[in-house]
Amino acid sequence: MKIHALVFGRPNKIGQNTKANLDLLSESAIKLGHTLEIIHDYDCQMVFGKKPRLLIKNHKLENVNVLIVRANPSGKNLEFRSSIIKQFEVIGIPVINNALAVMYAKNKMKTLQLLTRKKVPIPKTYVVFHSQYIDDVIEGIGKFPVIIKSVSGSHGKGVSIVESKRALISIIDMITREDASEPVIVQEYVKESKGKDIRVFIVGKNIVGVMERIATKRGEFRSNFHLGGRVRIATLTKQEIEIAFAAVNACGLDVAGVDIIRTKVGPKVLEVNANPGLEGITKATGKDIAGSIIKYAVKKARAKK
Repeated sequence: MKIHALVFGRPNKIGQNTKANLDLLSESAIKLGHTLEIIHDYDCQMVFGKKPRLLIKNHKLENVNVLIVRANPSGKNLEFRSSIIKQFEVIGIPVINNALAVMYAKNKMKTLQLLTRKKVPIPKTYVVFHSQYIDDVIEGIGKFPVIIKSVSGSHGKGVSIVESKRALISIIDMITREDASEPVIVQEYVKESKGKDIRVFIVGKNIVGVMERIATKRGEFRSNFHLGGRVRIATLTKQEIEIAFAAVNACGLDVAGVDIIRTKVGPKVLEVNANPGLEGITKATGKDIAGSIIKYAVKKARAKK
């Protein structure tokens, strides 16, 4: 079967991480008797009239059985690029993950709203548009240091640790000085996690891989694999399994990476990633994680026919 993957950006500007993930998917597809072809959003044209259509490089879309979304829409392009994913859905192509789920997972505020509504445990978090009431924020969180995040960052980007009130005010004021600026997420720092977290990789209704990520660089608290974090296979408690599935179900994702930290009061979900990297989890577990995605995509395509 021919399987397609959607990537955002120009064909000649694919990042190294994205290329590595696509290579793993392609290799697994071939091993399983399938092929993987790439569609770039840059080459897509949405057409509206009597019925919606989609052109690729000005040609009619043909022989697309299923679409795996391997894309990271961000910032001001988030809603527009999600519309491209939606166009594939509208014309009847099975999509992994769907447009709404990608938007929810990519926007950390929306993710927090969904997780909170479903009572999924998360660290104490405030979303602020200015520093005017920062004393109340600090009191609510408890103490320094705190973590600050951008609303739409991923892979550890847009995340910093702040040690003092003075520094926090300066950073918030700098980020939010324009009227159209995004708000800032201020979150408690869980000291006992010590630069570690658990990545749970879910495909469909199955956990296909679990790894512990450990920050190794001096002064670095982020444990992301592509920031130099060390990875190793991990096991989950019953509660961690439950909250991982609860987080994915809250966001409506088919394929996801759920990041969990272990605290004194139990596990908490840090983030839900709709486009989780494949290199680290494959290295840590020794499993064909990409193959699990391919098998799921084939199953979804066949169910559509």
